[in-house]
Amino acid sequence: MSRFTVVDCARCAGLEAGFTDPGTPNPGAYLYGWATHHLDDHDAKPEPRPGCDECARFAAGPDGVRASVWERWALTHYMKCQLAPDWQPAPPR
Repeated sequence: MSRFTVVDCARCAGLEAGFTDPGTPNPGAYLYGWATHHLDDHDAKPEPRPGCDECARFAAGPDGVRASVWERWALTHYMKCQLAPDWQPAPPR
């Protein structure tokens, strides 16, 4: 289990289970849902992960989009990066 999982939260457990189930056709969708659930329902405040190029890109600031949109994208990425730092989507077929 992730160090961010709230043990008594059924939604966290379901999203984590969907993400980690090898039979899930799109685990990234579960990871996104799990990350946004933490942000919205558990008021998580993730930080950029050292050594992650994508975290560094988001931490550099808005890149041609409204600051509030960039901040949400950044927080979602930071949370996904904390929940599953080594996960990569499957290559396209």
